Amino acid sequence: MENFKNIEQPEKIESMKTPEICVQEEKGVELLSLLFKAKNPEWGECNTPAARNIITYFEDNPISQETLNKIDVLLAEGTDEELLYWLVLTYGHDERLEAVENELKKNKSSMIDITSVKQKLFTALEAFSEEFSGSMLSEKIKEDTEIDILNRQKDIENATSRIRGLIEFFNPDIKTSNIKKIIFMPTNPIFKTNTGFSCNFSGEQFILSHIDNTDNQDHEFLHGIINPIVEKLSQKLTEEQKEKISKLVSGKLRRDYGEEYFSLLCEEFIRTYNDYFKKGEKPQSYENFIGNILKISEEEFQMFLNENNKLKEECKKSGVKNIEEFKNKLEEDFRKTREDKLQELIYKMYQEYSEKEDKENINFEKFILDRFPKEI
Repeated sequence: MENFKNIEQPEKIESMKTPEICVQEEKGVELLSLLFKAKNPEWGECNTPAARNIITYFEDNPISQETLNKIDVLLAEGTDEELLYWLVLTYGHDERLEAVENELKKNKSSMIDITSVKQKLFTALEAFSEEFSGSMLSEKIKEDTEIDILNRQKDIENATSRIRGLIEFFNPDIKTSNIKKIIFMPTNPIFKTNTGFSCNFSGEQFILSHIDNTDNQDHEFLHGIINPIVEKLSQKLTEEQKEKISKLVSGKLRRDYGEEYFSLLCEEFIRTYNDYFKKGEKPQSYENFIGNILKISEEEFQMFLNENNKLKEECKKSGVKNIEEFKNKLEEDFRKTREDKLQELIYKMYQEYSEKEDKENINFEKFILDRFPKEI
């Protein structure tokens, strides 16, 4: 009996509970987005009616160069937009400042003078607010925001159900991720429908994501689960493995997120689950990508080419003259921009993890910390 007592027992998982969900306006986020749009009409969304109204407004009512220069100074000093969106969550919320500063010091360069950046940022926002507040556009955005908040509040039950499902699958341990409250911000008319961002601190997660894009809402929530796991995983990976990650992902993902392995790995874990696995779909293969084109004859290709001037022009630029050259060009483009060997590997790991039955003693974190370094 004594020998059994000495056997090391697996550390018990303290599972995250389903967090409280609320909807809350963050004035600083709204002002910063509008200031970026006033500075650059091409920033963010440009094609929706709301975005076009904002562009037209600033064309007819330009913000003073003095105010725009205040944000230009920050960007010229090397401050990136992500840091500004983190800091702007403390606008009107001094109680968040210490937690936000701690997160920024942990995740951003320790050389950044956060106090100085915050002061310059808030000075720019105040100057912008003085010029913009009270305008017809300001009132219209306020009305749209109130409607968005009401609609989100009506849908909190569905949002809670989705979040609960994600938590049940990944079974995050509160020692790694312990989100107690999710604050959904109202739809920002300047953010594109398929984009968003999230920030986690003090047990709260702030999510900006379009009201109609529930997939993106789930994506942003999953950053709060996946990113801390990847931080732990980083300590187990060799430098060679980290370099390999950027080579295995698609060219498109590298183009969007750069060569740095951490962001690429977080995105791959989230996208593979959110875009494919949870929907019962598989990542795109070359055969899926090329589809029915494999069956097209030379005669059919030439006929289609003559009927489609845009395709004809593209083929002419690429030197493509027949169906075989067209297939070769498609394959070349697929291998260069879309092929994602890391996603294929992660998808298989999700399949293996989902088949595990002992969810009391193993969660996604434990599984991936053990399996990924062996497979990469």
